[in-house]
Amino acid sequence: MQKELSNEIAYFYRSLTVEKKDFNLPLREILQSKLLVMERSNATIIGIAGMSRKNSLFVVVKSEYQNQKIGQKLTREVIDHAKKQNYHYITLNVFQSNVKAIHIYRKFGFAVLFTNLVSSRENFLMMLPLDFKGSLYKIYFLMARRLRSIIRRTPHEYSLHRTRQLANKVRKVF
Repeated sequence: MQKELSNEIAYFYRSLTVEKKDFNLPLREILQSKLLVMERSNATIIGIAGMSRKNSLFVVVKSEYQNQKIGQKLTREVIDHAKKQNYHYITLNVFQSNVKAIHIYRKFGFAVLFTNLVSSRENFLMMLPLDFKGSLYKIYFLMARRLRSIIRRTPHEYSLHRTRQLANKVRKVF
């Protein structure tokens, strides 16, 4: 049964054309994901979502089935399963140019932590805390981002002093 499902997922992955260019998650990572949900039509997979080993959400829907709220349904299922399995947070990467996806993720409660480059394109790292501990992780990531920006902009002596102050605040929270 597991081998049949793996073959079906591999077939789905190979059938992606446009989506695969922007989808930087290899097939192996999908097959090894901690949590996986699928949407089918006529017994074939048309969409898949899950969480990679790093609590990172991925959602892929075949282009001919997009704009039918399948991605939203899959995202909701992953979030619900993650809550039941006591995950503290979920992260995801999304290209800044993917405005529709960003809007949907924000509706689910994801917040932008920072911007980075993936495949030479601007990319948002977003996070959804699922419980109190997840909220603490979010605060920690935001404080770390603030700390990096302070270090980049200030003279070395001042940045060391400011770094120690922020590090002490973080220690008090955790």
